[in-house]
Amino acid sequence: MKSDNLNISFTGESRNSIDQKNRLSIPAKYRKALSPVNNNTFVLTRGFDQCLILYPLDEWKKVEGQLGSLSSIKVRHRNFVRSIVRCAIHVKYDSQGRIAIPDNLLQYAKIDSNVAVIGMIKKIEIWSPNLLNNNDSDDLMDGDYEDLANEINF
Repeated sequence: MKSDNLNISFTGESRNSIDQKNRLSIPAKYRKALSPVNNNTFVLTRGFDQCLILYPLDEWKKVEGQLGSLSSIKVRHRNFVRSIVRCAIHVKYDSQGRIAIPDNLLQYAKIDSNVAVIGMIKKIEIWSPNLLNNNDSDDLMDGDYEDLANEINF
C-alpha cells in the first residue's frame, strides 16, 4: 500500500466487530493507505449485494462526478443515483481509528456485531460475515474468471 501519494490500494480482508456505540475500527493498514488529502475522512454508503462501501473522500468525489453525469431526466438514472447518495454520509475516524455507522446502514447490511472488512483496491467493503459467505457461495464459474482475467490481461 502506498501512503505518500494518491495511488491508494486497499487489499486483503480482516474480521472485526461493531462496538455498543455502532463504531467500527478501520484496520490500520487501510488508515495508513489513506492519502493525507482525505483528512481522515471517508464516505460511507450502501453497496451492492447488501454490503456497505467506504470510499476515501477523494475517490468519492470521482464517484459523485460519475453519478452527476447520469441524466436526471431518465427515471432509471435518478433511481440509481438516489439509492447511492441518499444514504451516503461523511465519516471521520477518531484517534482510535473508529468510524460510527448509522443504524439504517447496519440494518441494510444485516450487520449486528461481527463484520468482514475487505479492501477493494480504491474502496473498502464492510460485510456481515453471513451475507459474505452466502455471496461467496455464488462464486464466478471458472470460465468467468478466465474471461475476466483475459479482459484485463491478468
